[in-house]
Amino acid sequence: MLHAKQHIVALPAGEHGGLNSAGLTGSGKNSGDVLDFSTCCNPYGPPKQLRRAIREINSSLYPDPDSTKLVRALAKKMGINQDNLIAGSGSTEIIRLAAAAYLGPGDSVVMPAPTYGEYELACRIVNSHVIKFILNEKDGFKLNAAEFAAFAKYHKPAGIFLCNPNNPTGQYLSYDHVYMIIQDFPDSLVVLDEAYIAFTGSAWDSLKLLKSPNLLIVRSMTKDFALAGLRLGYGIAQKSIIDALKKVRPPWNVNSPAQQAGLMALSCDDYILSCCERINRCKLYLSGELIKLGLKVIPSQTNFFIFKTGDAAGFKSRLLERGFMVRDCTSFGLPGYIRVSPRSMPDCRKLIAAIREVC
Repeated sequence: MLHAKQHIVALPAGEHGGLNSAGLTGSGKNSGDVLDFSTCCNPYGPPKQLRRAIREINSSLYPDPDSTKLVRALAKKMGINQDNLIAGSGSTEIIRLAAAAYLGPGDSVVMPAPTYGEYELACRIVNSHVIKFILNEKDGFKLNAAEFAAFAKYHKPAGIFLCNPNNPTGQYLSYDHVYMIIQDFPDSLVVLDEAYIAFTGSAWDSLKLLKSPNLLIVRSMTKDFALAGLRLGYGIAQKSIIDALKKVRPPWNVNSPAQQAGLMALSCDDYILSCCERINRCKLYLSGELIKLGLKVIPSQTNFFIFKTGDAAGFKSRLLERGFMVRDCTSFGLPGYIRVSPRSMPDCRKLIAAIREVC
């Protein structure tokens, strides 16, 4: 019998939020019956002009393999050179390209935990050794940058992954702390994942760090513009890093509808600002009501947060029976926590009513 490599056989299945057939099995629910609070995308959907742009795509043609128009427009908007950009099929593809290009068997990679599970999976696919710096519950899962740097130095990492703001905890590192880590590890690739930066209050500009030769910034347009079904993200770095990622990039990695939607989205800043205001009001409502119910809520600086239930799997199951999907954080190493991201205010009120029933 043919066998995959041993380290591949040992890989766990990746777990993510969102409605899927497997997650609904046994619940008696169809996707149309469930309000999904488990994913952290813009709940108000894409702007109308994006929907029109997608409908006009000729799907019989191959997409531009370099996403040239999108990359050029992104570069112009950010005031950087297009050689500093690469488009991807979601930010997760950029993460996997980084692991493929810069990491390998025997390399040590350091990351806080809990954090986004795809960092570990990408590293383990290339047979690198993942070392976790465990965040403390009593500190609200905040990362002490100095302690993290001291921990990482001991392990001499080839790579460091920082999710900022962090998923699932919603904690946000300052410019000074990120700058310190980048400077302390000149021989390590530092991946700064800003997938949720559009929803983060008082966010600082990471492009100030672009001259750092060891930094890769990863961003998502999937989250901002509710394009989860299309998959769209991008990486920002020095040209040498971008060139390396391009060498391991699959051909035609970003489909034509995603490229066109991304191009149109760049003129929709007012839409995002409007959505963020509504999302924040709904988030404050949800967290306030959960606190009233006696649940421990971890303060967050972005469009999602976690709260403690004691039995996340059971809590999720009871809510699903009532037509609500939330994220069980067991796969993050937090079996007592649930993550939620706001939907519209009427939907949020329905969720709170259901939580009152299951608490």
